[in-house]
Amino acid sequence: MGESGAPGNRRSAVNGVLELMFLGQYEHTIDTKGRMTIPVKFRELLVDGAFVTVGFDNNLMVLTADIFNSLYERINAMSITNENARSLRRLMFSQAVQVEVDKAGRILLPQYLRDRINLESQATVIGVGGYFEIWNPETWAPQSEALFNGETNAQRYETLDLSL
Repeated sequence: MGESGAPGNRRSAVNGVLELMFLGQYEHTIDTKGRMTIPVKFRELLVDGAFVTVGFDNNLMVLTADIFNSLYERINAMSITNENARSLRRLMFSQAVQVEVDKAGRILLPQYLRDRINLESQATVIGVGGYFEIWNPETWAPQSEALFNGETNAQRYETLDLSL
């Protein structure tokens, strides 16, 4: 259960407010009961609990209660007559489960979620700002490699406004 990654929070140079974000990448084990230790730097952000649901890339997403509630409100505001909105509701909420960090710093990942992404005894946990993702390490490896392809990134991100 090594932890090697960036800090889970940082102080903003602009306004002096502590910005709490999920940052870094970690490798963790999953015990036979499906419990996974949460990176220490992430635990303080989960004091009010969290929600785990399927992600969009054969992974799991772990969202704080506030972020999950905000997501719920946005999806719930979509028309039920829209087929894509109904599909998104089913994807996000039929697979969601509320979890709490236990005294040992672990969350319980239900079997159906572990089965969904073929998660067994090892997990890669990556911070993505407002939430974090849990990946099967074998699935994460090619995804991670693709992230560092300069030519692909130039094309992929050229339409985004990343001005500083």
